Amino acid sequence: MFNEERRLAAPIRWGMVGGGRGSEIGHAHRAGALRDGMFQLVASAFDLNAERGREFGTNLGVDASRCYDSYQAMFDAESQRDDGLQAVSIATPNGTHFAISKAALEAGLHVVCEKPLAFTVEQALELKQLAEQNNRVFAVMYGYSGYPMLHQAREMVKRGDIGDVRVVNMQFAHGFHNTAVEES
Repeated sequence: MFNEERRLAAPIRWGMVGGGRGSEIGHAHRAGALRDGMFQLVASAFDLNAERGREFGTNLGVDASRCYDSYQAMFDAESQRDDGLQAVSIATPNGTHFAISKAALEAGLHVVCEKPLAFTVEQALELKQLAEQNNRVFAVMYGYSGYPMLHQAREMVKRGDIGDVRVVNMQFAHGFHNTAVEES
């Protein structure tokens, strides 16, 4: 569903961890969040290389003073500001999602985390508990679940249009995966 009419008094002050220059996932989060004017990108920790992350952030319109060297520095500094972050997207390598999500929830932020949110059920339950304790939204990004063709396929399966589904064969090609591994 697209929201073209609803407006907030002020956009949600939003930041990103990871998702820097060249990141397809980072771009997907930014494109989705900025689509309807309900979010404003105000802070970032885009890259492990602070200079590269700062350059990218300022190119996107983030004030250089709010382009941080790390997510910890961003959460600490933003929590001290009257106009600090309200929400954050996490678009980093999978193994970092739990620690960053936990830190964000502990900093009082709403979180949109790229999948997987964690590697164990115990970690996932800990994040769920933190989100509930802090009354925060904790969402996992399943961007493709909104595609109309997936909704159509689901309805076709539900109605029995294609019979019993026994095998699903899918392909997903994107960005850095378009070059053969052998050529790397």
